[in-house]
Parts: sequence; structure tokens; C-alpha cells
Amino acid sequence: MKKTGWGAYAALTLWAFAAIPAHAGETIDVPELLISAGVEPVPTKEVASSYTIITSEEIERHQYRTLPEALTSVPGIHVVQSGGAGAVTSVFSRGTNSNQTLVLLNGHPIGDPSAPTGGFNFADVTLDNVERIEVVRGPQSAFYGSQAIGGVINIITKTGAGGARTTARIEAGTLGTLNTNATTGGSFGASDYFFSLSRQATNGSDITPSHLRAQQGEPKEEDSYRNVTVAGSMTSKLSEYVSSQINVQYMDAHMDFDEGGSINLATPPFFASVYEGYNNEGRSKELFASGSLTGNFADGRWRPKLSASYTRYDRNIADDPDAIQPTYIEDIDSESERLTVALENAYDLSTSQRLAFGASFAYESFKVTGFQDFSGFVITTDSDADTNSAAIYAADHLTFGERWFATVAGRYDMPKEFDDTFTYTLSAGYYHPETDTRLTASHGTGFKTPSLYDRFGFSSNNFGGTFTGNPNLTPEKSKSWELGIDQGLMDGKVTGGITGFHNTIENAVLQTLTTAVNQPEFRTHGVETYIEINPFENLTARIDYTWTIIDSDFTGGVLTRRPRHAIGFTTAWQIDDRTTLSGAVNYIDLYRDIDRETGAYINPGSYTVVRIAGAHKLTEWLELTARVNNLLDRQYEPANGFQAAGIEALAGIAVTF
Repeated sequence: MKKTGWGAYAALTLWAFAAIPAHAGETIDVPELLISAGVEPVPTKEVASSYTIITSEEIERHQYRTLPEALTSVPGIHVVQSGGAGAVTSVFSRGTNSNQTLVLLNGHPIGDPSAPTGGFNFADVTLDNVERIEVVRGPQSAFYGSQAIGGVINIITKTGAGGARTTARIEAGTLGTLNTNATTGGSFGASDYFFSLSRQATNGSDITPSHLRAQQGEPKEEDSYRNVTVAGSMTSKLSEYVSSQINVQYMDAHMDFDEGGSINLATPPFFASVYEGYNNEGRSKELFASGSLTGNFADGRWRPKLSASYTRYDRNIADDPDAIQPTYIEDIDSESERLTVALENAYDLSTSQRLAFGASFAYESFKVTGFQDFSGFVITTDSDADTNSAAIYAADHLTFGERWFATVAGRYDMPKEFDDTFTYTLSAGYYHPETDTRLTASHGTGFKTPSLYDRFGFSSNNFGGTFTGNPNLTPEKSKSWELGIDQGLMDGKVTGGITGFHNTIENAVLQTLTTAVNQPEFRTHGVETYIEINPFENLTARIDYTWTIIDSDFTGGVLTRRPRHAIGFTTAWQIDDRTTLSGAVNYIDLYRDIDRETGAYINPGSYTVVRIAGAHKLTEWLELTARVNNLLDRQYEPANGFQAAGIEALAGIAVTF
């Protein structure tokens, strides 16, 4: 990973030196370009916004298998997985809401339009075909439009450029886990290709904590998870001036849930909370497809790009009667799709100034039908709506000699059913090579249109209650700034930095029992700081500390699942040409949550999770791997009432030819 800020040097330096080996959440060799910087990539040394890049080498070194695993140590990011593998997973960026971070796949949005609040579920994204993950913090609506209030997470897939290479891997472990994958990539003629097929499967552990099961004497069960993902990409140079790229990814996942229901204890009906769901399961099928044509004209100064993407989700959540919940039935289907088209241009006005501009159009639709029968209390869901939005945007990136750099960007969005919205970003930086000091500052605005369900969702029950979406909601809006300094020492062997940030968010949407409403203003501010030590080329260690404060004007409520203090330590040690060790420690001081049993606000306390991994190449084509998740076997609940998996040990073998 790269860039965040410095601070709290004393305590953090002692910890960094006390820890053994290197790092992975942050890169050792800094990538040259930040792809998620607008229409075209920008050299990382000319980026003034806070960002983190997780490369494929880091993914391999730390043996990250899923997107939530890779994001855990990113500063300013808090990952909440409601249980074990496959459980619904949300991300909170710099204290903003979990639905205020935009997720992209190769620059195209992949969120589910049928998600009730518009938040992205990170649980099912695997990393076998991922080249890098870029996290840009702070408002990015001037580049990407709606939802990019807290930041942007861009997943960039492999292209297969270079010689032909095929890898097959199998990994098995405790909790009944068996993961397999195969990838192949290479070049032929003027084309590059990459294909991957993976299957992740685990018996898992019980999502419901024992203290909740004990209330009704519910036996323990295993909440299993299975995920099959197939992906492919093809890039081709069609002529001297035009190239093309096609990406397709399909995922089919099955997850056991413990959503909880009620049972009828006697007549007249009395209800008691039950949290275990032996037959509660979900199925998700997701398709992401995108393509582009890119030109290179006027001696390379003008680079137009025409792109399109299509996203489709088909989900089902079901629960049949069982011994604990003999009268609870659930069957809900949701389907959604998104189509986007964009025409973008980059033009070099000079060697020190590049103008980017473009236009885009997006269409979204969703449909949700089904019912929940809580022992005769029946909730029926029937929602169906669509919308569209168009936008125009421009950005000007400038450099002044070798020291100064700046970006000015603006975007004019025209969402259906809402007033037009203008957002902007102003950022600048200065690098002083004599002292290896880098100063950055940025200010920007963001917005998010309410989800389709917020506006047009509908459900009713047989006792006369209804939820009706509110078409009169106003978009969420934000204003943010950040200031940062990075300092290198000892010829780059030690680097530290600190970034201060502040966000003001207005009109955030809250769903009540009967409708959705806009809330008063809330503010988040804090500090992201880091120290990275690279005493040798083969050894690196890094500590990230994030301090976040939330202030709100809400009446009778607080914002939850945003830790006040978060510390991440990552390390990696390339012992020799064949052997690698890595580790990570994450400390989370969770400040507020909602008790799953009572619905009251609670302070759940802190938790620490340790992860280690190692790999050894027996030959150039045969590698052994091993890793342990939750090494200390901590029992903790990332979301109250939903327990994370305990210790899990896995070993694998990979063959490359």
C-alpha cells in the first residue's frame, strides 16, 4: 500500500521495530500510476488525495483470498463482516456511512441497485484474477458521480500480458475449508488474455454467538459458504491507433444465514426472539461485463475512450421451518441490472498540462418480491422501479516543474427525479527532494442519490403496517478537506506521514419502519498516520493508526460501527529466493453498535485479530503455502450478535507452468 500520513511517531516506531519482518498491505515498490485518478492514470507522485494501492504481489505474499481480507489493514477503512466467510460485509470509509463508498471493477460501478440502502456487499469478491486494488479516500464525485462521498475502491483485473503462464492451486484447512483455483494468461499476436476459475467452500462456524443461542437452548450449527467465480479478459491492439478491452466476470455463491425470526410459543400468539436459522440460506448470482475502445491520435496527444458496462444481480433468501423455528418461512427474490455508457477524452495541452473531459449515461432497475411469515405475522414485499442519470465532466491536471502539482475537476450530474448537481475537487501538492518531504492538500464535494428502494420500495403486513419509499427524498451531499505531509528518512528506509481530514455530510438517508427520511447533518474528522520501515530490500514493516471522531445533529440516535481508534500492523520478510513470511495484526476499538437482542446502543469494546502466512517454492513451478487466520482464536463480533470465525489453519500447493 502507499500513502497516508505520519504522526504518533514515538510509540509507533517502538512497535514497528519490535515487530519482526515486513509488510504487504502497503507496497514495497511504489506503483508508478494511480489508475483511479479520473479519466486517465496519474503518476502517484502527482496525486494529492490520500490513496492506498494493494498490488498482486502483496495479495500473493499475504495470501489474501477475498476483498475483505485485503482491505482490513487499509487506513481509514473499517471492514464489518457479519459473521464468517460469505457473511454480509460492509465498509466504512473515514466514518462515512457504509453506502457512501463507491466500488468499481476496472473503473465501472458494480453495486447492486436492489440493495435496500445502496451499500455494496464485499463478501463475494475473490482475488484470483485481481492485479491491484486501489482505495482513494475522500469525496470523488467530481470524477465518478453519485455515492463517492467517502471514497472509491477500484478493483483492477489482470490482463495476461507477457509469456504464457498457467497456475493451479488447491488449499485445505480446518472448518472444512477447501479452496481451488486455476488461472491462465498470455499473449498471441496483438492480443493479451487472462482467464480464471475458482471455487471457495467451507463448512464454516456458527454465526450466532453462544450467549444468544442459550436463550432458547438452540444447538450449535455450521454456517457454510460456497463461491464459484469465473472471469476472463481480452485486450487487443486493433490497429496503430485503436485498441480494445473486454472483461467478463460471473459469480455464483451460496451462504447459510442466521437472520433470526420468531416462534409462536402458545395461543394467543406470543413471540420470542430466535437467532439461529438452520434452514436460512441465500443464493447470489452476479454478472459483471465491460468493454472499451481506446484511441491514440495526434501523435499521442489525444486519447479518446468509448466504454460500456453491464451489471446484473439475481438473489434469493429463503428459510423453511425447522425444529427451532417451526412456523417461520421466508422466500424473497431480488433482481437488478445496470447499464453504463461513457465517452471520455484526454488531451495533452502541453508536457505539463493535461485536460480530460467526457460524458456518461447510466440506467438502473430493480425488482424485489416475496414474503416473510413470522408465525402468522406476514410481511409481503413487492417493489419495482428504474431510473437513469446523465453527466458531463472535466478535469485539468497540471505540473509546475519537478516540485508542484495540482488537479482541478468538476462534474455536472443530471439524475432523473432530482435537481442537477455540480461537484468539484481542488487538490495540490509540493515535493521537496532535498529533504524528501511531500505536502498535499485537497478540498472537494460529493453527493449520493437515494437508493431505488429508499424511493420506491414497498412492503406491507397483514396487521395493516406498510413501508412505502419516499420519492421526495433529497440527495445526500458532502464537503470535505484533507491536509497531509509525508517525510522520508535514512535514504527512504524510513517513511512516515500524517493526514488530517474533515467531512460534513448533509441529508443522509435513514429507513424507518414506515418510510425513508433525510437526516440532519453529521460530521466526521480525524487523523490517518503511518510509519513504514524498510531496513533491507527483503524486509519491511508498517504501522497504520486511524483516529476518527463522529459528531451528529441527530435526535435520539448515534452512528454505529465506526471505531474511534484502529491500528493495523503488516509485515513481510523475503527470507530467500524461495521462502516468504508475512503477518498482520489489527486492533479495533469499536465505539458504538446496536445490540442485536435489545436494539439498544452499546459499547461492545475492542478486539485484536492476528493473521500469519508463509510460502516456500520447492522448485520454480511448485510452491507450498500455509496461513492461519485469527491466530489467537479470539471470539469477537464485528457486528453485534454476529460472531466471526475462530482460528483457522490452511495449507496449500500451487503448480505453475
